[in-house]
Amino acid sequence: MGIIPIGERVLMKPLRKDERTKSGIYIPESAQENRKEGIVVAVGTRDDGSSLPLKPGDRVLYGGYSADKFEIDSEAYVFVPFKDILAKIE
Repeated sequence: MGIIPIGERVLMKPLRKDERTKSGIYIPESAQENRKEGIVVAVGTRDDGSSLPLKPGDRVLYGGYSADKFEIDSEAYVFVPFKDILAKIE
């Protein structure tokens, strides 16, 4: 895939929510936790051309309401402004 984010944006693949508990009980969508977590696919650059402190493969938590969701080849992706990245999970 050749998508490169322009500006201070991050392209990521959102992680799916757990649909069952560890013991196998199904969790309805209305009761699932809305934690926004994803894997970075591509990273843009700052306005001055310097790189952002993320790289493809990083796992991050993000917030905000300005994420743009779309699908490519039946895979869900989301563009998130860098300012909405809350934390990098190591």
